Amino acid sequence: MAMNPMQRKANNYLLMGILGTLLVTGVVIVFLFMQLNTLQQEKRQQEGTMKNVYVVAQDIKSGETVSYEKLKQTSAYGSVIPTNVLSVELTEKTIAKIDLKVGTIITDNMIQESDQQTTNDVRKQEYNVVILPSQIQSGDYVDIRIRFSNGIDYIVASKKQIEIPNISGVDSRDTMIVNMNETETVVMSNAIIEAYKDPGSYLYVTTYVEPGMQTSVIPTYVPSRTTQYELNANPNITQEAKNALFARYNQNMSTRENVIDPVLAQYAQDAVDNIEEGVQEEITRAQEARQTYLESLGGY
Repeated sequence: MAMNPMQRKANNYLLMGILGTLLVTGVVIVFLFMQLNTLQQEKRQQEGTMKNVYVVAQDIKSGETVSYEKLKQTSAYGSVIPTNVLSVELTEKTIAKIDLKVGTIITDNMIQESDQQTTNDVRKQEYNVVILPSQIQSGDYVDIRIRFSNGIDYIVASKKQIEIPNISGVDSRDTMIVNMNETETVVMSNAIIEAYKDPGSYLYVTTYVEPGMQTSVIPTYVPSRTTQYELNANPNITQEAKNALFARYNQNMSTRENVIDPVLAQYAQDAVDNIEEGVQEEITRAQEARQTYLESLGGY
């Protein structure tokens, strides 16, 4: 049966539509194939640049030790890896210059070697006579200072990392633990006694803003001559340290004679009573803290 012109025309349009659809589909397929091929090439190129890096596995505060236990090794694309990615070996003295958050890729300029040395005479000392700031926490770096009743303020010990005792999940409100060498311990003891002598004086701490980047300062407190003699005779202090102390104290002796001694002299009559009262309060607080700790263990 012959096809009429209208049917033939319709069939031609249908055929052209099918061919057009096939052509467009083919173009799309070719385009997608080319895009996929390009992506695969880029992926292969990126994979070729992948390197192993160290990233922070737990938050590290400025000034804290950076160890491999606090990091994890992973692979990253070269495009996201800093040019100064960690290339040095970490040691026991390696600390963070800044706060490091989880996931941060470690670079050489984020860390440095600490100048804090653990010598044979370093011991953990516990003090409950120092006023602690409201926001202080374990791991903070501080200067221990003394302020006399005349308003004069001195640095007793510089850049010490502190630990706040924690009992049953609660931080102590008045006690801190700090590593002190023999010299620092003796000088601190002298400062405590003199703070007792002068009822208007007190010991307190100030925290460092960026301990990883801020260096320690030179202590400015000059202990009594008796304490200086004790330091000079102390066999646990190296001769090098004694020479440095002698030079520093000799240079600042006018501070002792013209400022500190006159302040303490005005309380000479009451000094012994003030010392006895202060020491007894210190002992009582230490005993109470110890008892609370033992009770937290469930044995008392």
